[in-house]
Amino acid sequence: MTLVTTSWDDGHPLDLRVASTLARHGLRGTFYVPLRAVGDGLVSRSEMKELIAMGMEIGSHTVTHPNLTRLRTADLDRELRDSRRALEDLLGVEVSSFCYPGGKFNRAVTERAALAGYRLCRTTVDFQTRPVFDPLRMPVSLQLFPHPAATYYLHTLRYGNWSGLLNWRRRFRGETDPERLAAGITAALQPKGGVFHLWGHSWELEQLGLWRQFDRIAAWLGGLDNAVHLTNGGVLNAVRC
Repeated sequence: MTLVTTSWDDGHPLDLRVASTLARHGLRGTFYVPLRAVGDGLVSRSEMKELIAMGMEIGSHTVTHPNLTRLRTADLDRELRDSRRALEDLLGVEVSSFCYPGGKFNRAVTERAALAGYRLCRTTVDFQTRPVFDPLRMPVSLQLFPHPAATYYLHTLRYGNWSGLLNWRRRFRGETDPERLAAGITAALQPKGGVFHLWGHSWELEQLGLWRQFDRIAAWLGGLDNAVHLTNGGVLNAVRC
């Protein structure tokens, strides 16, 4: 069985458009929201409630979106703890999923995240599809962004993601087009199962004109045979059962 999930960072108001596309194709997603806007907008309380009503999950993305690896412990704890508590107070639901801003984390950060009450912490470690993973270092399969090949090599060096690099080079022949990568990764998953995790930023879809490509990818994912569509938290529950 293939588990399909998506996640979207920074809490931009265009997240509602992403969620509408996901819902139209039977997909789910987790939307990681900071308390302060990263760019030119931030979803409101009512918009977050609308996302939840559509079957989506709200996760924490800190208070101010800093590089957590550079913070003192007290400041790190405030970013992790206060964002979670504020979202729970606003929405009246448990918030137990978290995303590291900029994908930056280390062992100290993961330990403090666990102490802050998060069950799942999403990274940007890519080209991973294994159904077994460290929940404090949840990997991803693909970002919806047209990265040049050099970016994937640099990302491998940053996180030591050699297995992901090998997957990309050997199984997907260094493909850089997100649409072709999504098709290739999910096709490889179909015989044996695993987790396909697409992530991105709604504001990037707007800036780069990726909405049509996103709709095609979502339609492809929604039409997969023997696939279950879940939020990030739903994936964690499923793989632990």
